[in-house]
Amino acid sequence: MSMATIKIGGSTIDTPGLLDEFAQGVKDLCGSYLPVIVHGGGKDIARQLDALNKEFTFVEGMRVTDEETVKVVQMVLSGDVNKRIVNELISKKVPAVGISGIDCGFIVVSKMLVNGQDIGFVGDIEQVNPNFVGFFLGGGYIPVISPVSRGVDGAVYNVNADLAASEIAISLDSEDLIFVSDVPGVKIGGEVRKIISISEIENLITAGDVTGGMIPKLRSAADAIGRGVKRVHICGWDGKDTLRNVLKGKSSGTVIQE
Repeated sequence: MSMATIKIGGSTIDTPGLLDEFAQGVKDLCGSYLPVIVHGGGKDIARQLDALNKEFTFVEGMRVTDEETVKVVQMVLSGDVNKRIVNELISKKVPAVGISGIDCGFIVVSKMLVNGQDIGFVGDIEQVNPNFVGFFLGGGYIPVISPVSRGVDGAVYNVNADLAASEIAISLDSEDLIFVSDVPGVKIGGEVRKIISISEIENLITAGDVTGGMIPKLRSAADAIGRGVKRVHICGWDGKDTLRNVLKGKSSGTVIQE
């Protein structure tokens, strides 16, 4: 059975009615694919930080994360968002289990530097233990993964969900990695580009054609393709058949290839 790693963004999750459709879409895949779900939750984190009057900034799409912020990130991602997704899947009779990168040392990270700049408790992934997820898949359970992870120093780190999804897909030998986003694909000059080769990505970033959160998403895609994942898809949500259509090559989004 083919493995598909699916990353769903926090902005997408917040769309009314979408989580219900997403859960149905995952259910429809079961039996043909082994789905593994990785999620973000950027908007939920931002709302909680705003409620605490806590300012935050980004560097190349990465949230600068101090000690107070990482506690909020863990509470929101591994607590609220993770369990909302699990609850919705269970309501569709999908046997989902929520975990984070911390559990059983599933994801081990070191401190990330962006162009030499320390951005706080943001993790750069050093190791993923695929046997941990394999344990759940072997028992018929669908893992729903929060990217909050443990550092080699024992501290808790915020990990970009796109990077986590890429590393998890690589470690599980996934054939497909799907980024479900709040945009219909990668827009270049205002139009969705159907196909992007990994050799183009850094030039697109340098030229300013790709900005913000799309930067780590495309870099994660390039890394995944370079390390064995066959196809990386970046798409918006278009109803409960979105995932099935993507895996059948019928997506209106962007495919990243070698």
